[in-house]
Amino acid sequence: MSEPAAPPSADRFRQLLVAQKFEVALSYYEQALSLDDAYQLALKPILEQYLMFCLEQCSNGVFVEVVNVWLGTYYQDTQVLLLLAEHQRLQHQPEEAASTLQLAATYAYQTEHEDAVHAAVLRLVQVTDDTLSRQESWVELLGFYEYLETIDLGTREFLLREAILYRVLGETQRSQKLLLTLQQRDNKSNTVWTATLEQELSRISPQLEKPDRPGHPVAVIKRGDHFLVEVTLNRMSTVKLLIDTGASLTTLSHSSFVDLPQANFNYRGSRMFNTAGGLTRGDIYRASSIKLGEMQLNDIDIAVIDYPSASNVDGLLGMNVLRNYRFEIDQDDKLLHLQPR
Repeated sequence: MSEPAAPPSADRFRQLLVAQKFEVALSYYEQALSLDDAYQLALKPILEQYLMFCLEQCSNGVFVEVVNVWLGTYYQDTQVLLLLAEHQRLQHQPEEAASTLQLAATYAYQTEHEDAVHAAVLRLVQVTDDTLSRQESWVELLGFYEYLETIDLGTREFLLREAILYRVLGETQRSQKLLLTLQQRDNKSNTVWTATLEQELSRISPQLEKPDRPGHPVAVIKRGDHFLVEVTLNRMSTVKLLIDTGASLTTLSHSSFVDLPQANFNYRGSRMFNTAGGLTRGDIYRASSIKLGEMQLNDIDIAVIDYPSASNVDGLLGMNVLRNYRFEIDQDDKLLHLQPR
């Protein structure tokens, strides 16, 4: 795009966004800033207004596209990351929203941005808990809190809720262990908190531990500090996935996905994902089934992301699969033990 003959204007920038010429809009913005940094004060609010409009009025694909273009250059933009997290929450993607907020927190250098991220995390947790509690989706809710802990967003209040959910699901030993950890960290400065921990511990009776259902061992391969497991997709394709509790969704690299038979994969749309290389766009497909050893889950979402995968690794086994089990890796015998929840 050549340099505009007329001075940059908010109206022109808005027109480009409304016309969904996002790459051109980004170039226009960058050229304006090259003339004078002060143009940011006039143009940046236009982008944020457009994104807020898109939260309610645009299709999911359009919102993801404009955010993908913008964050490809301005990846530290806390305000846009907050809007992305809100979009993910509205799209019923709480783990992805949490991951985006965790990223936003790393770039929140100003107090007002820190406060905004903190408020967004609390809102996400409250809405997710309220929604899944009404549905009595206890396994999914526990998986959400476990994910918060994995990505270091687990406040003591969130950990307490996680302990309560372990008890609800009959995993009393895990509940007790987490409560005792919280009690050991308690400095007794808040009498209400101290009493709450004691009350929750009093509700646990070891004899109420849900009887163990038969565990299922699945062979794993050690790869550095990680473990690789073979899974079967759609009852026909075997892929090798790294076990990753920090991945909200199970993922496949694009190169691995295109080599698979496409039958029984249903396209579900696109999303933004926080990967080791930063935020990136990925496509969601629903697999008819995923099988680990003798354990099978049906109708599982898989994210297909265009990232380079390591040799003999097709992707990641994420929490949307793992949360359905109590799982433990036996490093000596190289086994993943799965127990259905």
